[in-house]
Amino acid sequence: MAAKDYYRLLGVEREASAEEIKRAYRKRVMEYHPDRNQDKPHYEEILKEINEAYQVLGNEEKRRHYDLSYMQSFNMHVYDRGDLGDDVIEILRIFSRVGFGARRFGGCKGRGFGRWGCRRGKRNF
Repeated sequence: MAAKDYYRLLGVEREASAEEIKRAYRKRVMEYHPDRNQDKPHYEEILKEINEAYQVLGNEEKRRHYDLSYMQSFNMHVYDRGDLGDDVIEILRIFSRVGFGARRFGGCKGRGFGRWGCRRGKRNF
């Protein structure tokens, strides 16, 4: 399950001050309030998410914890250094067997590369 981006939900930057977060929260509440949008019942769910976002971002300690956990989950899922190392080693193994100029995956075993590379058939001298 993906983590919710509370900053995007409130429409503020990550560097926003507490006052900016409060203003954005009030603006969103007025925009999605059920009394103003009786014909749109799904706005009630959005309002609950906005309240949840403000509960976290409005409190400095919860905000700090959210920022740390959000960045850790982002770093874990996007880039794993262990996997990259294995991939690079595998690529180097393939190129050491095949070479850059080989015409087929098996390489040119015993044929040498010379002027004509891996060509089969007659060579015109």
